[in-house]
Amino acid sequence: MLAEYRQNIFQEQIKILERSSIANRDRLNRLISSEESARLISGLPLIHPDIRQLGVGGRVNIPLNLDYNINSTDERVSVLYSEMEASRRMSSLSLRSMEDIKKQIEEIDLRWQYIPSVTPVTGIVTSSYGRRSDPFTGLYAMHRGIDIAAASGTPVRAPANGIVVKTGMDTRYGLHIDLDHQNGFKTRYGHLSTVLVKQGMEVVRGDLIGHVGMTGRASGHHLHYEVHKNRRRVDPMKYIRSENGC
Repeated sequence: MLAEYRQNIFQEQIKILERSSIANRDRLNRLISSEESARLISGLPLIHPDIRQLGVGGRVNIPLNLDYNINSTDERVSVLYSEMEASRRMSSLSLRSMEDIKKQIEEIDLRWQYIPSVTPVTGIVTSSYGRRSDPFTGLYAMHRGIDIAAASGTPVRAPANGIVVKTGMDTRYGLHIDLDHQNGFKTRYGHLSTVLVKQGMEVVRGDLIGHVGMTGRASGHHLHYEVHKNRRRVDPMKYIRSENGC
C-alpha cells in the first residue's frame, strides 16, 4: 500500500512538471517571437531555425502535451527531461541573442550621436536649401544651407557630437563656427553674435556653442546653418528628424 501511495504521488508530481514544462515552452515561444522582432528592428539577421534546434546541443522534436500517450513512467520522465533540456538551451540562445541586440542598439545609438539630426537653434526656417533670390542682389543663386530666424542672442547648440575645427570672422558668414563630426559630416554656423567655443574643443549634442546674431552678410538676425557630407554641402533638412523641426 505504501509503495502504491508513493507511486501515485510520483505520478501526480510528473503531471505537475509536465504542465509546468508546457507553460514554460509557451513562454519561451513568446520570448523567441519578441527576440526575433527585436533583431529585425535592430538590423540583425534572424537566427535560422536549424541553429535553434541543432546549434544548441542537438535536435529535440518532442510532441509534449497532456494528451501524448506515454505509458511508461520512465519514458515520461525521459521525455520531460529532454523537453526541459531543450527549453534551457533555447532560452540560453535567446538570452545571448538579446545581448547581441543590446550591443547593436548601443552601437547604433553611438553612431547616431555623431549625425547632425537635431536643429541647432529654435526658430523659423525663412530660407531653405536650394536656388533662391539673393536678398542683396535680387539675382537667383544657390543657397547651400538653411536660414533659421531667431531673436538676437538665441542660444545655438551643437546638433551632434564633434570637434571644433574652426572659428572666425569674414564678410560673408560673419562670426562663424565649423564642427567636424568625424564621420564624413561637418556643420557650419554663420552670422553669430558670440562664439563660446575654441578650435580643438570637443562638443556633445546639446552643448551651447554660440548665440544668434546678424554679423557678416545678413539682413536680419538669423542662423545660417550648413551640413557638409563627404565634402559636399547637402540639405540640412534631410538629416533633421521631424520631431526636432524648427
